[in-house]
Amino acid sequence: MSGSMSGLTLDSSAGSGGDGTPLFDLGHGTTGAGNCTPVAADEMVCDGVDDDCNGFVDDIDVANDGICDCLQIALLGQPGSLASSQFVAWLTAQGTSTVRIDPPLIDDAALAPYDVIIIDRLMRPYSAAEADVFATWVSAGGGLMAMTGHVSDPIQAQTWPNSILAPFAIAYSGPLLLGPVTSFLPHPVTTGVTSVTFEGGFQVDETMAGVTTLVAQLPAAPTARAREFDAGKVFVWGDEWIQYDSEWSSMPEIHQLWVNALGWLRPSELCAPPPG
Repeated sequence: MSGSMSGLTLDSSAGSGGDGTPLFDLGHGTTGAGNCTPVAADEMVCDGVDDDCNGFVDDIDVANDGICDCLQIALLGQPGSLASSQFVAWLTAQGTSTVRIDPPLIDDAALAPYDVIIIDRLMRPYSAAEADVFATWVSAGGGLMAMTGHVSDPIQAQTWPNSILAPFAIAYSGPLLLGPVTSFLPHPVTTGVTSVTFEGGFQVDETMAGVTTLVAQLPAAPTARAREFDAGKVFVWGDEWIQYDSEWSSMPEIHQLWVNALGWLRPSELCAPPPG
């Protein structure tokens, strides 16, 4: 993981909640181990250190929006065919470090800087060796999310992301599906979500029975699955419209879905404990 070395410095005058708790401190843990020496009353810098010895590293949330300000996010691949600037701007506005990557080869160094990686429109298939690198990264605590449906061609829309998802026993399949999705099963990712756009996506299957959690579905097929994978987590959504400006501005529950997803996917040692 990144160790949250973004260098983000936050102003201690950001304010406090009604009980006097600073809004930039998400920590709810106990005091750190006996050998922890506090260097600050509250976390102020994304430095990979539990500065206040409360048991959580870089627990900073200035806006009190539920998104860790020290989260390092990468969007893997190219943008979709429609504008998604509002979504990307929102990610950045939460205090996260968000970059788009498309490396010619996936190795340990390519993934190491990031806490959460979001699969966007892929431009190539990935080898079994590259998929193993993803599996190792997730196993160590990374959060992987996938979207698809950018094109109707099943080779690109299914086979290419499936090449990354293979170690996690999750795969896209079937014909194009239309929503919206209104059936959500209890899971931290679905809290407060009742209806989300699904405009030409694919069903989300498990290739090994019983290893994933079904979290959303259309009447015809499952549309989202989640899986804990050693110390990390994987969330797979069957469509890509949840990032587009047209939906972002008109369907607020998409915002809630992203807040939930990032909160659940983030490494367990970063900020406060993820929901779940």
